[in-house]
Amino acid sequence: MCRVDARSPLAAAAPAGPIASRWLECALVFLVFFIAGGAPAPHVNESHYLTKAKHYWDPSYCPGDFFLDSADAHLAFYWGFGWLTRLVSLTATAWIGRIVAWALLAAAWESLARRVVNRPGIAALSATVWVALIEKANFAGEWVVGGIEAKCIAYALVLLGLAQIAVGKWSVAWIGFGAAAAFHVLVGAWAVLAGMAAWVTEPRASRPSLRSMLPGLIIGGILSLPGLLPALALDRNVDPAVAQQAARIYVFDRLPHHLAPLTLPADELRRRLVRFGAMAACFMGLWAWTSSHGRRLTRSLSEQPDGVAWQAVERMMRFAGASLAFNFAGLAIEAALWDDPLRAATLLRYYWFRLADVAIPLAVALGTGAASSVFVQRGGAVAIVAIVGVLAGGGWYLVSKSLERLRTSTPPAAQKMDDFSSWRNACEWVRDNTPPAAVFLIPRTGQSFKWYASRADVANYKDVPQDAASVVQWKRRCEELFPLVPGDDGLAMIHGSPEQWGTQRTKALARKYGASHVIARSFPPLALPIAYPPSGDVTGSYYAVYETGVSATGAQR
Repeated sequence: MCRVDARSPLAAAAPAGPIASRWLECALVFLVFFIAGGAPAPHVNESHYLTKAKHYWDPSYCPGDFFLDSADAHLAFYWGFGWLTRLVSLTATAWIGRIVAWALLAAAWESLARRVVNRPGIAALSATVWVALIEKANFAGEWVVGGIEAKCIAYALVLLGLAQIAVGKWSVAWIGFGAAAAFHVLVGAWAVLAGMAAWVTEPRASRPSLRSMLPGLIIGGILSLPGLLPALALDRNVDPAVAQQAARIYVFDRLPHHLAPLTLPADELRRRLVRFGAMAACFMGLWAWTSSHGRRLTRSLSEQPDGVAWQAVERMMRFAGASLAFNFAGLAIEAALWDDPLRAATLLRYYWFRLADVAIPLAVALGTGAASSVFVQRGGAVAIVAIVGVLAGGGWYLVSKSLERLRTSTPPAAQKMDDFSSWRNACEWVRDNTPPAAVFLIPRTGQSFKWYASRADVANYKDVPQDAASVVQWKRRCEELFPLVPGDDGLAMIHGSPEQWGTQRTKALARKYGASHVIARSFPPLALPIAYPPSGDVTGSYYAVYETGVSATGAQR
């Protein structure tokens, strides 16, 4: 019989000292996160969050930008990272923020994994499974490891809270979840609700009283205020009809892939249901097996020679189970209010599907680690299959991500722009050769414009504001700037770039919104003064910059 024990190469690979072992585990987890999320900056949301953070600290950055001038919802993030933009470039800020976030996530994951399965290598292996499942099997498009934004720090704090739940320190966990809510109120709030569900279903013998947890709940509530109060202020003094309309726009027009999955095209919904359903089935099977195995092995002991703290495993499963219940509740709300989108949106805007995209992969990753530890302890062919399977799956994911990085150097935030190098060159020319107060009409997918050009734009599809009044205005701008028109095949198509609008319409929009310049594809050319290329010959450049003759400061806003 083949047995993997303390004399095996797997065990021998671990450092002798516990501190050295933990540092090595953290470093390996950090490496996993770097491979998973280390695309060139800006990542998809970095051009959104970091330009907002920079504008918060320096209002002279992109003055007159509709999105940047809207309400600020993530004050803890702006104070935690925005000040860096006064010292270094946006790209440097992004990488500093990523390193901080990945380091926090790595330390938090190592702490959680060690409390659940105390085996060498489990933290790195389970972290690989976790990020792979989040990316490949999510239902609502949630992610944790990638570019820097508020929720990355929030999820690190949630993991630290879960590490405390794993060892029964419930009161400390609420503090961690409250701190998470300071950075991202919904991430922290859903963690609190799932944690409460796990606490309510905790066996009476080990469940602390509500009174004993009050200090942690109070401290966590206080810590959450920097995230909660700005969020509550977003709809303050807004007409209820406007707030309802903003919620409908946010849920059903801008973010249905996150908030209203039943409205997605049938093929897309089917694909999401299949991949997430397979993962959820795996989760339910692991939960049943770990519960049965844990009860059989443990009565009063929390940890066994196989290195698994079965009580901690069960708590993670219940936490994830609550997140799955939230998913079903969200689907039920959407289905029940199908004919009342305004009412549905007021509920669905709270991201019912977010936590399960993170917690179910977490439970599967840690449950797989627990099962593998048991099989390794038993030895035999099953142990070999378990080890090879986990290593092969994790290795395939990391290698494929590495190859993906080598194949493209285009930052994710700019991948929807044709000819990225020409786009960046045009934006950098704008930065160096136009007045700081210039305002631009830009393509619908030009979310990286501010990142490279440091100039304001009238609107783009990505940069939706957070406050209700601005959401409604953003929708009106997008409908006017990027209209749906009949295509040659009879199907509607979006005119998403100024060269498609024609000269007269472009000039009218420039006058209405105070746009002093236009950046667009060079063909078909607009009959406007050409600023870029400097030669005036647009045939040599994929993008062109035009002057509209409108003063940005004298515009209708």
